[in-house]
Amino acid sequence: MLKAHFMRQNGMLISCTVSGHDEYTDDTGYSVLCAAVSSAVQLTTAILQDGFGAPEDCVQVSPAAGGQNQISIRLDKPDPVHSKILNGLLLHFQALSEDFAGDFRVTVSGS
Repeated sequence: MLKAHFMRQNGMLISCTVSGHDEYTDDTGYSVLCAAVSSAVQLTTAILQDGFGAPEDCVQVSPAAGGQNQISIRLDKPDPVHSKILNGLLLHFQALSEDFAGDFRVTVSGS
């Protein structure tokens, strides 16, 4: 199962962490869900960094449990624009979680 967790602070989204893997693959051996999530994270990162000046180190890729990778976007100095960009990612992920019910869980915590 893929999981995405967003963190909110003072009303603004400040981070997103994605981990896991979708076990369902098509006849080519690839997961459409994993590809969609990966692409969305890459696009969001490019927009934050190249378009809106977020630092390059705001993205971290690290090994997670079970040999799966984990990717995190963390904004140490969030602003309203960065938060809105992360909100777009959240909305996209929520739509994907509805389309792939049971294979992708999206959660939000914080205030």
